[in-house]
Amino acid sequence: MDKRKVLKFVDATPVVFTIIGISSHENDYRLSWSINEQLRLAFAQGNSIITGDGNEFTCFVHEDDRQRLLLISNRCDNGFLLGKHKNFDFLLKINAELSESEMSEWLCNLRKAPLVSAAFPIPVNRQILQLLAPYFSN
Repeated sequence: MDKRKVLKFVDATPVVFTIIGISSHENDYRLSWSINEQLRLAFAQGNSIITGDGNEFTCFVHEDDRQRLLLISNRCDNGFLLGKHKNFDFLLKINAELSESEMSEWLCNLRKAPLVSAAFPIPVNRQILQLLAPYFSN
């Protein structure tokens, strides 16, 4: 009798953040102002994200008692932070996993901001976790 055990690989890395891709033809500071006005947030210029290959991506931070949000440029002079998502100019990182209703509410409110052309969720997979997690410490 053949006693083989079949083991399934389960990715145990928990998704601890949500990413929303945002399209906008505006500068980062104008977009952050527009989102601040629409969602009553307080994004302010934070430290840029500098990748291992030297690319620099601007970052705006909103932090209060309930949440920490990052608004990050997805493009720089030399390329993209998330190359598979070149259609998005910015990434909104939320330090929580959102329910469907919470995601719908975020998307609806973001799309109402005058300088936002489009906003869609970006599924967080292992590759995105490995790429972005070092830059997203709490």
